[in-house]
Amino acid sequence: MEPIQIDWIVVFLAAVVNMLIGFVWYSRWLFGPLCTDVKIPKKMSKAILQGVYGLLVSLVIAFFFSFFEAFLGVTNVTDGMFVGVCFWLGFVATTQISSVIWEGKPISMFFLHSGCKLLSFIVIGGLLGA
Repeated sequence: MEPIQIDWIVVFLAAVVNMLIGFVWYSRWLFGPLCTDVKIPKKMSKAILQGVYGLLVSLVIAFFFSFFEAFLGVTNVTDGMFVGVCFWLGFVATTQISSVIWEGKPISMFFLHSGCKLLSFIVIGGLLGA
């Protein structure tokens, strides 16, 4: 088996894009007012710490996307986007629907949160597949 090549610059770019999508998605200009469980920190140090954690999570997501797309031999945007949809359907949608089934959360919250991840995964998959 050949070693898998990871382009770390594109992984970092995909992580930043993931964070930007979440920032816009949950902003007051888009879906932020609909979501009551997203808290805006009052202290700047807490906001910075949350940003660092968010970047770390985004880097892990982007790294594994890059790893699996390289392993699968994805070489174009369309295939990368398809991988993103498959990851979302197989991992995100199935785990987030559990909060609706078992915790009784509204289906609208499922669509709000998983919709953000679907968009992020499609963009990350396409970016890394290019």
